Order: sequence, then structure tokens, then C-alpha cells
Amino acid sequence: MAKARMLHKKISVSTQVNKLYLPARLLFTWMIAHADDEGRLKGDADYIRAIVVPMTKWSFKKIGNYLEEIKNAGLIYYWQQNGEWFVEFIKWREHQSIRSDRYISSLLPSFMKGTDDKLATNSQPDDNQKPTQDNIVQSKIKQENFNKSEYKEDADKTSKVINPRTFTPSNDGESIALETYKRLEPNNPFAFQATYLKALKRGLPLHLFGEFASQIEQDNSVKNRGAVFNIKVDEYFENRVRK
Repeated sequence: MAKARMLHKKISVSTQVNKLYLPARLLFTWMIAHADDEGRLKGDADYIRAIVVPMTKWSFKKIGNYLEEIKNAGLIYYWQQNGEWFVEFIKWREHQSIRSDRYISSLLPSFMKGTDDKLATNSQPDDNQKPTQDNIVQSKIKQENFNKSEYKEDADKTSKVINPRTFTPSNDGESIALETYKRLEPNNPFAFQATYLKALKRGLPLHLFGEFASQIEQDNSVKNRGAVFNIKVDEYFENRVRK
């Protein structure tokens, strides 16, 4: 694997990248240097912290949240296979030029297996190689099928989660959690229990629900409000432990 990678200056004005929470932006750019020649690396949180950001004190959960945010921004594939997590940069070939005599095939699985199989029948890619139209079409079909399977899994869970539309708060804490959910993620019913009621059960002070919500609403660069709220909650409890 190469010791260095290319980082195009247009990343500074990328809408996708700049919508990320600042730590997620840092993680995204630093992972580039550690990816193999096909833009892949192991995605387990302990591996990412040990290899990519060893000098930070980020928890494994926080790293997982950052990776999910980067994935939701459409910048990486982030998936689990045979009990292991993997990361693959979606636009790797657009931004990295690797000489054919230095190219080393990845030992990690590809998110788009069909694309990999087709590339394997060709010669190793040179600096100017671009994906064929057929590969692009197949990739889109696979992505659509993947999205449908995720939607089906979410739909299967609806009967197991608390529905915020029919939920009746029994105390001030639940009322504040519900109000915060409506402010930040009113179209994501799964988030109410998984994010806001969970924060309440963890003991997040009630005044911080509104404070965090206001900070997130005022930051136009935030794309995934729930992920940022979770990060702020984690940071609060981590700082409290240090004190």
C-alpha cells in the first residue's frame, strides 16, 4: 500500500464534505491516507482509532457515529460482512491516480462485488482508466437494491419501537425529549426512541436538550442532526467522567 495519497484542493469547497460535523470531516480526510489501492480499509472502530486517529480520545461509539455520518453523506460505503466492518471510498478512482506497475489489488472485499468481478477480467487500471457505462449501471442497480433492503429492515422494526406520533409523555423529561425530536428529526420515527429517549434514560440534563437542539439548528453545515445530537450527548458524558 502506498505511503501517501492525493488530496485534491476542491475538497475545501465540497458541499458533501462540508456538511459533515467537523470531526467527521477530519476522519474522512485522514482515512484517505490509509486506504489501499482500491480505496478500501477495515472499518472496525478499534482499528480506525488505532490506525487513523491514534492521538485522539474518541470513543469507539463516537467513531462509529462519524462513520455513519460520512456514509449518509454519500462519501463512503460502510458495511459489515462476516462479522467485520469495512470502508470503501465511493469516488476513489476519480481522485486517485495509481501507476499500473505499482498497483496492488485489494485483499479486502468490495461493496460492489459485481463491479469488482468485471474489473478483475481486465488489465490492471492505468492512470486514466474510468468505469465503463455497464459498470455504472450495475452499481446503481445494486445500490438501489441495497437501499430497498435497508428500508425493509426498518419497516420490520416499526412494530418494536415507540411511535412518537402516538406517544403520550408521562413527565417533563419525556415531553422535552419529544419536543427535541420534533425539532431535529420529525420525519425519522425511529430516532425518537433510539436517540432522544435514550439520552433521557442516560441522564442528560433537561436543559441540554434545548441547548443542543439550538446549536444544531443554527449550524447550516449539519446534515445528519440526529448523529450530531448523539455526538454532543457522548461528549457531555465523557467530559463528566473526566471531571
